[in-house]
Amino acid sequence: MKHPLLAVLLLLFFLPNSSKAQKGELTGRLLDDISKEALPYATIAVYSAADTVMVTFRMSDEKGAFRVTGLPLDQQLRTVITMMGFQVYRKEFQLSQESPSFALGVIHMKPSEHLLSEVLIVAETPPVLVRNDTLEFNASSFKTLPTSLVEDLLRKLPGVTVDQQGNIMVNGKLVQKILVDGKEFFGSDPKVATRNLPADVIDKVQVMNDPEALRRDPDLPEMDIPQVINLTFKKGIKKGMFGKLYGGAGTDTRYEGGGILNMFRDTTQVSIIGFSNNLNRAAFDMADVRKIGGFDRSGISTMSMRSDGGYSLNGVSFGGMGQGIEQSSGGGANFNTVTKRGTKVNLQYFYGDSREDLDQVVNSEQFLKSDTLNSRRNRGQNGRSESHRLGGKIEWKLDSLTTLSIAPSMHLSYQLSTQNSFINTYRNHDIQLNQSTNEESINGEGMGFGNTLNFQRNFNKKGRLLTLYSRLNQYASMQDQLNEAENIFYQPDSAVTQLNQLRDTDQNDFEVYNSLAYTEPFHKLVSAVFRLNSEYFSNDNSLATYMADSETGEYVSLVPGLSNGVDRKGWRNYLTAGLKWKIKDVTVQPGIRFTFLNINNNFQTAPDIKQDYFYVFPNLNVNWKQFYLTYNVNLSEPTAVYLQPVLDNTNPLFIAYGNPTLRPAVSNTVNINYRKFDTKKSINYSAFVYGSIRNNAITRARTVDENGVQTIKPVNTDGNWDLSGSGRVMKDFKYDKNKFSIGANMRVFYGRTLVLLNNTQSYSQNWTLTPEVEGRMNLDDKLELSQSFSLNYRRSSYENNAFNNLSINTSTSKSEIVVRLPKKLVWEATFDYWYNSNMAPGLQKSYGRLNAGLTFLFLKNDRAQLKLSVYDLLDQNITAYRYIRENLIEDYQTVALTRYGMLTFTYNIRNFGQKVGGRQNPLFWF
Repeated sequence: MKHPLLAVLLLLFFLPNSSKAQKGELTGRLLDDISKEALPYATIAVYSAADTVMVTFRMSDEKGAFRVTGLPLDQQLRTVITMMGFQVYRKEFQLSQESPSFALGVIHMKPSEHLLSEVLIVAETPPVLVRNDTLEFNASSFKTLPTSLVEDLLRKLPGVTVDQQGNIMVNGKLVQKILVDGKEFFGSDPKVATRNLPADVIDKVQVMNDPEALRRDPDLPEMDIPQVINLTFKKGIKKGMFGKLYGGAGTDTRYEGGGILNMFRDTTQVSIIGFSNNLNRAAFDMADVRKIGGFDRSGISTMSMRSDGGYSLNGVSFGGMGQGIEQSSGGGANFNTVTKRGTKVNLQYFYGDSREDLDQVVNSEQFLKSDTLNSRRNRGQNGRSESHRLGGKIEWKLDSLTTLSIAPSMHLSYQLSTQNSFINTYRNHDIQLNQSTNEESINGEGMGFGNTLNFQRNFNKKGRLLTLYSRLNQYASMQDQLNEAENIFYQPDSAVTQLNQLRDTDQNDFEVYNSLAYTEPFHKLVSAVFRLNSEYFSNDNSLATYMADSETGEYVSLVPGLSNGVDRKGWRNYLTAGLKWKIKDVTVQPGIRFTFLNINNNFQTAPDIKQDYFYVFPNLNVNWKQFYLTYNVNLSEPTAVYLQPVLDNTNPLFIAYGNPTLRPAVSNTVNINYRKFDTKKSINYSAFVYGSIRNNAITRARTVDENGVQTIKPVNTDGNWDLSGSGRVMKDFKYDKNKFSIGANMRVFYGRTLVLLNNTQSYSQNWTLTPEVEGRMNLDDKLELSQSFSLNYRRSSYENNAFNNLSINTSTSKSEIVVRLPKKLVWEATFDYWYNSNMAPGLQKSYGRLNAGLTFLFLKNDRAQLKLSVYDLLDQNITAYRYIRENLIEDYQTVALTRYGMLTFTYNIRNFGQKVGGRQNPLFWF
């Protein structure tokens, strides 16, 4: 396959020629008139003497010297030199072609008893001031367009960089929080303010070290200290509103609609969100929902994501989480305020409704000692799930060193689905072993309550810290699963079996978790760290199976052999002690953890099992500049479902057993991270290595009988381990208004796992290699091109020759073009291509998806957009993937949306600061 966009990105680099007229310069050196010491970080601003318009400015260096270049000739100029605590120095001068340089020499700055604002006229307010540890920019000194946002203003400030994703760095340090008039603005994420607030309402931009981060870790390396930006509003700006509304209709009854509205007044902030679509995608970008919608403020306990953009937060789906064709709807509100005493209050409610229609083919090819077992399942499913979440958070500042917060929440969920599946199993592709028809219906509901508590106490002694984290969760669920199945077996003789049963499962989970940590500095280089974790848990799993009465059809006959209950209670206690040792740029933190596990497993129809364990494990954290290394040993106990000593026969061709004797798995893990951004060369480097060795890992022991019926049982095995790593480099080029980026990424995975099949065991070695290249080009925001291409090689080999070695190759290409010509029109198109090697007969090896759209911008500041888009122009109508596990290869092919057209209108109540067109705009994802 050819990739013309990639070729364009690699070849189309040019440098525009420009000639520069002669300019002048101003030089000098600043000294304290009393101490005669140099004065660094003073502001030297140059204005036009006629109209007091600022021409440019510089700041003095460590020796007090300055050199202001690029000054116009033959024009009367005025320099104004300012520094906190000193009198203002003014001097008028004029440069010419004969005398393009003017030297002020040594200037003795005299101390002042007045505040700077009392001796400066408004027009001469310095563009930059250093107030103690705060760097302050005067926003009016940096000209922006009337439609510009705060993000555009920040790009004009010296030492400040803003990347394509909106991440901000000041002098190489990452900005993690933006405040507005000293208060959080819809959470602490910087992009909420920078991409929503207009630049013309900002008076000052103040940059400082994050005091909370320094209190948590006083030994942070200088370059790792996060920055905080405080935006001060101009007088009279105390309230506002921003957001967007959109709605669209298309062919084949496709539609979309939604809105997100945010209002603020003083310290009160309200967010409202609503959406509905049947386009298999999330209605909003997850970052918007988390940060503007308020989940980051009230807390996130669970998160699920799909590679194609779907996601759910705290059990609430925001679209795109289904495998087939999905309709998603939902809405909610978030309220935040700060009381007069400084208490932060948050309330939140969200509702999600998802309806899915799935049509899928799954082909499984399993390689046995002398045979090949091939199963094909055709599955049709209709389902609906609903969820409600009510939550909140209250945070108190008890004193200048102590904070306390609580965050209660409640969650309700409902699930209803029906499924029809048809399975055929063959030996060696030509001998039929069985076939099965299974109609399944599931009806379930759940309800949960939770609360978290955070307490933090700093002390006057630098580095001393006490924290308490407490969590309580209670969740109860009920599920009724009805199966009606008919199974025909052909080997050695033909036989027919039928199943008509109701499986009723009740699950009740309760936990109380507490973590107490204390850090005590013995020396400015050495601190002791103690942590006590204690958790009580209770898991009650009750299972009752009923057969249908042959005459009435009612499910009243309890099957004792398929019914049981397990009540699992216990304590997990961990005591960790360690030292934190800092030497220059290196921080080393070794420790040791004592682990106590006491678990009681009570079964209704089986003997009780008591499990008591004691472990001593080391841990280590090392930090050197941009290099991070961690070593930990973790425990993972089996769930109550795995321990349930009752078989699951809801799929008569695939029967699962529980194992009440399972032991906790022990994992030794190592993580290594490295990241670096070379600001001079605009190159971003990152590398990651992860390794794990697992003993008592839970492995599926499987059997396959002569009829093709498979059974599994979880067992503990040793010697399982894996190693993975990745490396990425990205280079940016900028020529005037044109930007180019080229990058490469490599991911590697190696795993060694035990395969257990028909009393034969073999360790499998799994290799995955994924190289990827990408490129982007932006020509003055008029033309954007992007191209990425990745390969994926997977190999699985076995120590026992009873299993055949397996391999698959896949490739993915993604192309995008955006053209913003002529004015008010945006043309865009994407083409994604997937290829899978050796797909099963009857399934497609490759497919492509071509999407296109045209957007018309109108109304003031382009706040309104009308977009005509077409999804899947080639009408491929499927998604497909394949992967290797154990000794088999599985292929999945799912019916997706058919080709459709869509006309969508969007109104921006306040522009979000994103360019129209391209994948970065979540409302216009294809």
